[in-house]
Amino acid sequence: MQKHYIVQISDTHLFGDKNRKINGSNSYQNLKNVLNQVISLEVKPDLIVVSGDLSQDCTFESYQHLANLLNKCGIKYYFFPGNHDDVDIINKVFDLNWKKDQVDYSFNINDWFVSVIDTSVYPEVLGELSIEQLKNLKNNLEQNKNKPTVIFMHHHPLLLNSAWLDRYILKDAEKFINLIKLNPQVKAVLFGHIHQVFEKNVDGTFYGSAPASCYQVLPKTEMFTIEKLNAGYRLIELDGDKFNSKVVWVE
Repeated sequence: MQKHYIVQISDTHLFGDKNRKINGSNSYQNLKNVLNQVISLEVKPDLIVVSGDLSQDCTFESYQHLANLLNKCGIKYYFFPGNHDDVDIINKVFDLNWKKDQVDYSFNINDWFVSVIDTSVYPEVLGELSIEQLKNLKNNLEQNKNKPTVIFMHHHPLLLNSAWLDRYILKDAEKFINLIKLNPQVKAVLFGHIHQVFEKNVDGTFYGSAPASCYQVLPKTEMFTIEKLNAGYRLIELDGDKFNSKVVWVE
């Protein structure tokens, strides 16, 4: 069976001004470096997924930079908003009709089902899934229960032991986690938001974050503390019905 590869990039935090820095990191240059490395991978990925916080200043130009950089790669891509993103501006740049806080969609990659759920509640920092979103996810998972599944979202659904970040966890996360427990075909739940690498298995499902493409923060801290300014991404391998992934750092 053929293997498929997905690159998960997260938290690009682009500005309209390409030279502007965020906490010491040039987010535009970092994303450029990430994508340059991705296109030079030995095996060309099937697709790129950018898991939220695309822009830092919500300008038309920042989303235009994202579009230009992704379009240059020649790799199919998907993205969705994080808590920093303004869907009205994204719609203008990418010619979409997304509704705020309701950007849920799904697609297939060969025999795999991929579900994207929008946890953002603009302009709040924390994440939330509405009753309707959970109901739709439940239906989608039931309809695709014979397919190995990956879920992408922005906010973290598990506690990180990081006091300042855990304030912005997915609200009512246990409802989401209980739903996943009832669906063993969900091989992985992947998210961003936390600017660090987190990995944990819960009842056979892998929960993992992609590092940020702008800067990383120190795990398990009381207060916001920058760890390093280089970028990373998660490289995902779908092999038959097996999910494997690793984090790749970009110097």
